[in-house]
Amino acid sequence: MLSIVSLGNVCAQKLKVDKVDKFTKTSIRETSTETLFTVNLMGTGFSHRFSFCIRKTDGKYTMPVSILLPEIVKYDESSNVTFLLDNDETVTLHHAYTGVSGKKFGNGYLFDSCLLMSDEEAEQLKNNQIVSVRISYLGGKYDRDVKKKDIIQKCFNVIDK
Repeated sequence: MLSIVSLGNVCAQKLKVDKVDKFTKTSIRETSTETLFTVNLMGTGFSHRFSFCIRKTDGKYTMPVSILLPEIVKYDESSNVTFLLDNDETVTLHHAYTGVSGKKFGNGYLFDSCLLMSDEEAEQLKNNQIVSVRISYLGGKYDRDVKKKDIIQKCFNVIDK
């Protein structure tokens, strides 16, 4: 039974999109949505969550994200997400666009965005595990340690196959 559960965890990441746009001939690949962290505070529901996928469009990587935090979040061109890696380096990804979160479930504010990444940043994330994440937004920041340290690496493995 334990080996079946372990096998399920190994195969959790899947390729959700693998197509060529018929109008632009752009190649698009995208993994299933995964959760980097989630926190349920005192049974109130999920009030801290970071979900993501890895998208590769004509060889360029992005990370669409859905982030749930307990306060209203405005994110602008200076807002970002920084990953602390197991080699003590950091990778900071910036939002492709700006916006304001919307109320979700009465216990947190959800904002969807897309993080841009250079080839160098993608290589760093492919080759190192994530230890912690910092979400910086207009007026504040939120830090969280990560339990699934290799989840982003696994998504890159799926998308690059």
